Amino acid sequence: MTAQLLIVGGKGGVGKTTIAAATALGASARGRRCVVASVDRAHSLGDVLGQPVGPEPTPVAGADTLWAVEIDPQAELRREWGTLQSYFGRLLAYLGAGGAEAEEMAVLPGMEELLVLSRLSQLASEAGFDLCVADFAPTASALRYLSFPSLAGGALGKWIEWDRRLARLLRPLEGRYVHMPVPDDRVYLAIDRLVSRIAGLRELLADGQRTAVRLVMLAERVVLAETRRAITYLNLFGLNTDAVVANRLLPPDVELGYLQGWWLIQERCMAQARQDFAGLRLLTLPWQAGEIVGVAALQGLSEALYSSRDPALLYSTEPPLTFSADEGGLALSVALPHAAGERLDLRRREQELILTVGGWRRTIALPDSFDGRPVTGATFREGRLRVGFGPPSATDEGRPIEHDASAGH
Repeated sequence: MTAQLLIVGGKGGVGKTTIAAATALGASARGRRCVVASVDRAHSLGDVLGQPVGPEPTPVAGADTLWAVEIDPQAELRREWGTLQSYFGRLLAYLGAGGAEAEEMAVLPGMEELLVLSRLSQLASEAGFDLCVADFAPTASALRYLSFPSLAGGALGKWIEWDRRLARLLRPLEGRYVHMPVPDDRVYLAIDRLVSRIAGLRELLADGQRTAVRLVMLAERVVLAETRRAITYLNLFGLNTDAVVANRLLPPDVELGYLQGWWLIQERCMAQARQDFAGLRLLTLPWQAGEIVGVAALQGLSEALYSSRDPALLYSTEPPLTFSADEGGLALSVALPHAAGERLDLRRREQELILTVGGWRRTIALPDSFDGRPVTGATFREGRLRVGFGPPSATDEGRPIEHDASAGH
């Protein structure tokens, strides 16, 4: 059975790892089998828990149903990459690279991200946990990770299939007429295993009933702006943000003390956050009197953040991307609540809609019912993009789609 997945993200240094550990611990205290997994290359999960944590799930001392793991790309490379690295090493040697140079180059760009996500997928679907809490890298890196399943299911998947067909044709000729190393079935079996896990993770990420992102922020203007953008881009990739955690809020009794300036900054920022995140649960966590290290301190933090509520319960399961039918035809709707002012580009390619917001692009696979239906227009109002499709007729493939975004500015 696939576990529920709760992703904890945000800007670097806002307390993501601590919040992730406290969330998993709180859910574990309610009898759930939980694993908290660090996906950040700069692991600090073991430091927060106060015990060593490695690349395999480790029982957390003092918590009966909680495990922790720091996903290590190098460990995953050794575990999953052997067959693939061997082939690419031979290929690079054929192309003139050798020794350590070939070994380094044999790790393709994006492969570490793929292996880390593959491991996360395995923890969520094969390890027997009820809840997987993922402590993600800082926002920009996390978005790159989270967009990878969509890419792996699109152009990469198609390339792998064509490459496999070509290899089948060339393999009988290897040595006699073809001198370049041709991948054998073991290579494709290894690729299939990775792609299958990524496909499973893609389905899990798109399921708003089981998966959500909980963003952590500090009450500072720069962090608030990044959190707004993160919600927009997460929605673009169909990921549901169920709550925002405002961490390290100063208590009111510092209003007249040395930290008065910071208290005023936080007050103004929180007023703006309540406006920006209206309709989204905004959780608050005061600055703690002591250092948060170890199970006892994390349990106290969990209670301060969630009170008596089970941390695994989602605050919202509304999907950010929906397809619908109305009197005017069919429509695609995607919530982009903070995209006003961003460059927005739409293009149609066969059964796909290519949507670009700011510097992020998503290829959305359209349902079969949209086949042959041209885009009639797009509007962006009240933080939601609506793309309309008319009756089946001539294709509009590759054409930029005119859209009215005036109401969003």
